[in-house]
Amino acid sequence: MIRKTAPAAVTAICLALGIASVAFAGSLPAANSGTISVYVPTTTLSSATSQPRYQGSVAFNTTGANTLRNPRVWVACYQNGALVYGEGGSPTGTFKLGGDMSQWVLNGGGAADCTADLYYILNAKRTSEWNGKGAQGGNVYLAHTLFAAAS
Repeated sequence: MIRKTAPAAVTAICLALGIASVAFAGSLPAANSGTISVYVPTTTLSSATSQPRYQGSVAFNTTGANTLRNPRVWVACYQNGALVYGEGGSPTGTFKLGGDMSQWVLNGGGAADCTADLYYILNAKRTSEWNGKGAQGGNVYLAHTLFAAAS
């Protein structure tokens, strides 16, 4: 009796674990479930400063996106309420505030109020993360932060 029920029990456990792993692998982070904070990376070529500034580099500490294949960060900066710079990239990348050509550059620099959003893109069916092919189904925003950039 034990020999006949043991294989059945093992099969049932393996099947249950298999279903659970498929369900876990397919789950996506919920909206507003992450964190994002800005910092100024230090290099041997630049002086250390903790204040983001025009034409300076910023990077981000993030949580909540580690299970995603392609999480994104969108940085936007405003002067007097008008968008003067926007750039998207990887959460592990660095961003040059103002870039090489933007309205901020054309304005000659100056201080700006900036935001950064951590998000990912859904596929058209909104069932999984977008793989870079086909239609997109919208963005899921995990976290948002505000920061000031000096001139």
